[in-house]
Amino acid sequence: MNNYKGTMWRSYLLKNDFWAKKGNEKENSEKVFIKHENGVGIYATILQDGDKRGLKITADGQEQFFDNFNKLDLFLNDIQQRQNDFLKILRRRTISHKLRMLNI
Repeated sequence: MNNYKGTMWRSYLLKNDFWAKKGNEKENSEKVFIKHENGVGIYATILQDGDKRGLKITADGQEQFFDNFNKLDLFLNDIQQRQNDFLKILRRRTISHKLRMLNI
């Protein structure tokens, strides 16, 4: 049962474009997955032993624990939305600056 849940987290992360850290294949090593999008690093660690079993996500300097796929989906979608909003602001500022520089 313990290994099965870890496999489910692994499958979820790989499906969502996370990369497995080198060394994950070792039996007793910490299972870490990484995803970088638009300059933001998201690090996921599968927790299988001890009091907490689930997934620890570190992003934007914050650490979150998840034991539910739905809550994890919401969290990752929120990160993606914040990144998209930030990029829209940057694009708008860049276009506005270029338009101001035109000799009309």
